[in-house]
Amino acid sequence: MTIPALMTKIKNHQIEAILKEDYSILQQMMISANEEGAISSLPVSNDINLIRSWFETYMLPYIKAARVCYDEQGCWAANRVKKLNGVDFNSTSGIGCGYKSVGMVLNNGSFVCLDDYGSSTMKAQFGISTKAYVSLIFYIDTNGIKPPNVFGKDIYILGFKEELGRLVPAGTDTTNAEQVKDCSKTGTGFFCLSLVKNRGWKLVDIK
Repeated sequence: MTIPALMTKIKNHQIEAILKEDYSILQQMMISANEEGAISSLPVSNDINLIRSWFETYMLPYIKAARVCYDEQGCWAANRVKKLNGVDFNSTSGIGCGYKSVGMVLNNGSFVCLDDYGSSTMKAQFGISTKAYVSLIFYIDTNGIKPPNVFGKDIYILGFKEELGRLVPAGTDTTNAEQVKDCSKTGTGFFCLSLVKNRGWKLVDIK
């Protein structure tokens, strides 16, 4: 095995381990938060003070974070992020993953950004069907600010499915063929986590 190939393999193993760890951390946080009424109390508002109060009430007690960002820089790569097809994933504010979003730096160094979306967007953009009027999407950047900052390579997406009371990978309610198509050089990379999880937490070889 050549040195570059070996380095890539080591890097992939690191991403796989952190992704699996983050999935578990966020899953447990979200299950506990939902039991306390987080989703039913989710503020449909761009008031960052109201969002901060909601986050600190329902989620922060159930997760250990090195830093939390409330619509401020430091917890997300913002306008450096790209989709697998090379298209920029520019946040509305240039700070978080969305407008007035909350970000976290976990103790393992990964960045997590969360934002709310309506049910139609949850299905159309993230491949998650839910009866909830508004739900949550979590973006995980497994190596923080470091490159490549690309969906399907070091950034992955989870969403809350109210019917199950838990987080699921983006693309959960799509076919395997749709997931494979999206997790390719011509796709967004949003559905890659469904494939990774189904492969036993092994990264997908992007084609």
